[in-house]
Amino acid sequence: MNDSIYIISVSLMLILLGGLTFHRLTSTRTPEGARALWRPSGRLALMGILLTTAYVVSLPSVYTMMEAIVPLSNGTDFVAKCCAMTAVAFLGVHLAIAYKSETALRWIVGSRGAMALGIAALGVFITLIAADTPEPSPRLVAYADQPAVEVNEWIVLAYTAYILGPLLQPIFRDSRRNPLRFGRLASRLIFIGFVLSLARTLAYPLELRAGPEAFYVFELVTHVSTACVVLGLWAFAIARRRQLARKKLDTDLSIE
Repeated sequence: MNDSIYIISVSLMLILLGGLTFHRLTSTRTPEGARALWRPSGRLALMGILLTTAYVVSLPSVYTMMEAIVPLSNGTDFVAKCCAMTAVAFLGVHLAIAYKSETALRWIVGSRGAMALGIAALGVFITLIAADTPEPSPRLVAYADQPAVEVNEWIVLAYTAYILGPLLQPIFRDSRRNPLRFGRLASRLIFIGFVLSLARTLAYPLELRAGPEAFYVFELVTHVSTACVVLGLWAFAIARRRQLARKKLDTDLSIE
């Protein structure tokens, strides 16, 4: 039952993220197609590609196939988590620039941001090596009670909180002041998604005490969080396209 819920929620994420990425790369406003990835606005497409990859390789059938290729036991989990963290970094950069948050930019961009991502990736790799994971297990669910795996998961949550935390204030401010109704809705959706993600990080000790059985319940929080952010980005696209009330957006968040 838990596996079914997980697969259904992942499928929803793939539809949302895949739709966002495909729309970004095939939009009539970006006829250069994949070359849009090299433009500043291509950050959203890169985020979609990386996060979609992370979800795809975590699906049981794909995960098992990947495990036959990677040289490290459950190395597919490391690939998925690195893709997810890099996607979060791209999202953070895009939102920091769009919301004009100097504080967030200092945390995410440049040597400080690169160092944080590098340390997180190294921590995920070391804890995977330290864990005893002889058989393939997507998201290491079968080994969730091992201390090394617990730290492994916490590192990803902590890195996500590191990226999203500085953005809460500018997003909340825009959710109240944006002149467009869809713009305010978009910021509210993104804000809710960020709060849920940070809440899971803070509640991680409770997740550990709840045991491996509760993993999928807490994982659904992450999926809902992702859905809110993606829907928020779509809402900004609609706001920009329609230019409601013929007012200009205070932010540059359209996926167009």
